[in-house]
Amino acid sequence: MLKKGIYENIINQRMEREIRTAETENLVCVREEIDNTEAPQMLADYLAKAIRQKLQETEDLQDRMAIINRILTEYGLIEDVQITDTSNLLMEVMTQEKNLLQQNSRSETIRPQSGFRVSNLFTGGNSALSLGEEIRREIASADEIYFIVSFLKVSGLRLLLEDLKKFCEREGTRLRIITTTYCGATQGKAIEQLSQLPHTEIRISYQTEIERLHAKAYIFVRNSGMHTAYIGSSNLSKSAQTDGLEWNMRVTSVENPHIIKTALATFDMYWNSPNFEDFRIGGIRKFNEELQRNSFREKADSLVYQRFSLLPHQKKILDRLKVEREERQNFRNLIVAATGTGKTVISAFDYLTFRRQAVQENRKSRILFTAHREEILRQSLKTYRSVLQDTNFGSLWVGNYQPQSAEDYGHLFVSISMFNSRFEQLFAQLPPDYYDYIVIDEAHHSQADSYRKLLSHFHPRLLIGLTATPERMDGKDLRPDFGGRISAEIRLPQALQAGLLTPFQYLCIADDTDLSDESLWSGQRYITERLADKLCLPERAGHIVEALHRYLADEYTCRALCFCVNKRHADFMAEQFQRYGFNARSLTSDTPQPQRKQLAEDLRNSRIHYLCVVDIFNEGVDIPEVDTVLFLRPTESLTIFLQQLGRGLRLSPGKTELTVLDFVAQANQQYDFAGKFRALSLRPEKNIIQQITDGFTFLPAGCSIIMEKVAREHILNNIQQAIYNKSRLIKEINTYHQLPTLTQFLENNGQDIRILYTQNKCWTSLKRAAGRISYQDTPTTRRLEKGMGNLVHHNTSSFLHFVKDFTQGSKEYLNKKNLSYTTMFYYDLYQERIDKTEFKDAGMYKALDILHEEEYRYFKQEIEEIVSYRLENLEITTSPLGDTVLPGIELYGCYTREEIFTLTGRQTENRRMQGSVSGVFTLPEYNTTLLFVTLNKSDKDFSPSTQYDDYIINKDYFHWQSKNTDAHNNAGGQIYTRQPEKHNKIVLFVREEKKDGFGNTTPFHCFGLVDYVSSHGNFPMNIT
Repeated sequence: MLKKGIYENIINQRMEREIRTAETENLVCVREEIDNTEAPQMLADYLAKAIRQKLQETEDLQDRMAIINRILTEYGLIEDVQITDTSNLLMEVMTQEKNLLQQNSRSETIRPQSGFRVSNLFTGGNSALSLGEEIRREIASADEIYFIVSFLKVSGLRLLLEDLKKFCEREGTRLRIITTTYCGATQGKAIEQLSQLPHTEIRISYQTEIERLHAKAYIFVRNSGMHTAYIGSSNLSKSAQTDGLEWNMRVTSVENPHIIKTALATFDMYWNSPNFEDFRIGGIRKFNEELQRNSFREKADSLVYQRFSLLPHQKKILDRLKVEREERQNFRNLIVAATGTGKTVISAFDYLTFRRQAVQENRKSRILFTAHREEILRQSLKTYRSVLQDTNFGSLWVGNYQPQSAEDYGHLFVSISMFNSRFEQLFAQLPPDYYDYIVIDEAHHSQADSYRKLLSHFHPRLLIGLTATPERMDGKDLRPDFGGRISAEIRLPQALQAGLLTPFQYLCIADDTDLSDESLWSGQRYITERLADKLCLPERAGHIVEALHRYLADEYTCRALCFCVNKRHADFMAEQFQRYGFNARSLTSDTPQPQRKQLAEDLRNSRIHYLCVVDIFNEGVDIPEVDTVLFLRPTESLTIFLQQLGRGLRLSPGKTELTVLDFVAQANQQYDFAGKFRALSLRPEKNIIQQITDGFTFLPAGCSIIMEKVAREHILNNIQQAIYNKSRLIKEINTYHQLPTLTQFLENNGQDIRILYTQNKCWTSLKRAAGRISYQDTPTTRRLEKGMGNLVHHNTSSFLHFVKDFTQGSKEYLNKKNLSYTTMFYYDLYQERIDKTEFKDAGMYKALDILHEEEYRYFKQEIEEIVSYRLENLEITTSPLGDTVLPGIELYGCYTREEIFTLTGRQTENRRMQGSVSGVFTLPEYNTTLLFVTLNKSDKDFSPSTQYDDYIINKDYFHWQSKNTDAHNNAGGQIYTRQPEKHNKIVLFVREEKKDGFGNTTPFHCFGLVDYVSSHGNFPMNIT
């Protein structure tokens, strides 16, 4: 009989009978469709269990073998997997020499006592098997070894050193070790001894503020495929390996192939990450210096320049800057990024590119870098010297530093006060174009009078503004000085994921205050004074204090910023906190400047613990030590919300997380809860209601959002009322007296463009459904309604400009050299080959030409608006692979499979590529193989059995699993292994998943030409 509870069972005949019995007893049995991607593994596990039970019932070994062969024969499996030797197992393949020596010495190859097939748990202490002894046996039989441990001790290494020496002296072996200086626990002598072993490489995590390595795993790879791994709590120390009460799981590739695969893939990604440095670069000297720093000892001040490499989020900023300059011709660029995310590093790499271009074009690359503090200027100059690899680059002009020669003024790092004091004497005499590249650090100061002379006098080729806080308390806008826009910004989730900010624990606390009344709301926000009336209640303050006692680790010693609705509310909350015994103060725009600085200093040094503030907390004041944020009011502006949250996310010694308490009341239905939570997610396009239900599975590493029951109900009710389905979109359209453009509508509502293009809707059909425009319902308009959404994913500037020119009357689409673009444009709009449409007699060009007719003007207008929106929101520049590789395809371009076939000539006006196309497609005419890779092959968000089949190792390497029929010794596998000698081309196309968060088929991104590096395994092959 089935018991109440959770299941994940295959439904066989016995289970079906039990389900019917349970349902007769008024129980509900919930069924769910089997995930197609997980089905092979799930069904194989089920079959294995059934066969195992049958074999256990059969006593004779020969009979057991006969059963297996009958099963294999009956279901047409290839003869190669039929069992021939029904009595023996293959145990080893060795050389004649090794066999002779073993026979004469009467010895055997050392093997783990656990064998290679069964997984088991080591629990330390009096465990039946010794972990240390078993690892020694693993070393003896391995071909490659990978250790990742948070610390290495001489005492632990001593137990394994002789075995590791013997291993490393064997030909063809490899030992790789990852460890860290975090907490200063690893011993330099242990690292030094390991580094002296042949065939050994060590990588160290020195950036312990970003990577806090706690992992402990020992992975043993064998050419035979019999891999094993130990994953658990044991570092490489004597107690951990012998008598400590440590738990470690031993897994095998036979029983747990997906875990071995995940362990190897993760190790590979760490190994190739810039955050793990080759020990040989700095040697034992650098290791000991970093060890000292992480042991919380004073480190001597030295002029050692850090080796910088671009982090992914920083490269994205540079990509955006390239788009700004090439596509929008905007050379005055404002970069917004949270403090600690490397704004100066970004500008230094940008200047490096600028300088190289200047050398190629035989022109100057003079730079003026300005900031308001000496400390910032010194650190910035050091960063530039490191990135440029030039220890003599640049000169300081601040405090006691000043230029020593005329050349020094060409690369000048000057304080703004020094600049102004010498403006008339020097800078005003220089021509406006004297400096080619100007950087204003802390650009939120740029609106001060002290910066106006600089901005008015000089006109550089590139002007760069760097800031963490673009909004100012005085309301002045930075953007007019920088092309009227923010050119690029680092998104909060990506910065958190990169470890550049402190992880948050976000708690949504139920608040019984009712803020849903329409009288409290006007336009897009709450009415401040009326909202304050609702919030300035002693009962509510008491509820807030109860939450502090309930959720904070120590509510009397925290450093908390409390965001309030206005000055009255801030003063009220500070007074209430004081009544409950907390050390609290208020700080607002009315607070005198000297008192502001003192209050900030008091919070930093824990002389006060709660600072009640309004809006973004006094631009320019930065307190990394803040460990708690209280949202005591609903914040309508997403930008301000993120900046307020960001005030607590700065890294600080001893600070492990930011605690956020958000007091969630029943809000006005126009209040946007969904936007806040999307902004914290790595995958904002995912269904937000599903994310709340699933517990926010796409947050950055170390972050969490926890909701009290009533708060969760308030939030879900609000989001469900605000879901942008067709009726909601129509309602929003009808709030406008004059119809907005597509861009205006999306920006005003803070929505993703894809929300307009689900279920064959489009912007034009929505306006028609709202009664604002009209057109006839014909086969052609129905095709166009469906086709508009096919333009939304395009990110290649060349194609978007081609379409833009078409809408403006250009006849270039008739030019044969543009045939591939014309055909792709046609298929995007009409989806079918020409003979299946109403244009079968008139042809493709006529199908496009009708868009210029009055009857279809709204569709033409929508195409113009889509193209305008896409050009305005490009994030990266694409570049052609070239006609000798694949004509029409661009590196980083975004394409559907059909579009790729159209651009390469396989799909034409009269021939459409239909049916299921496999992940590998060969184009003999280009001597090219196309690889189509979907990283998440499951329809769900997580696929344990296929998770690491294909993955990005780093910016240079990609791991791909071939078709099941490919092996090193057959034609399929040799397409890849013999690529270096045959010079055939392989082009990689990658997408994250089959469907995006809006239910649309996800296109592929072109990763470009790839070269074969290495491979292992057969049927399938694992290829890098």
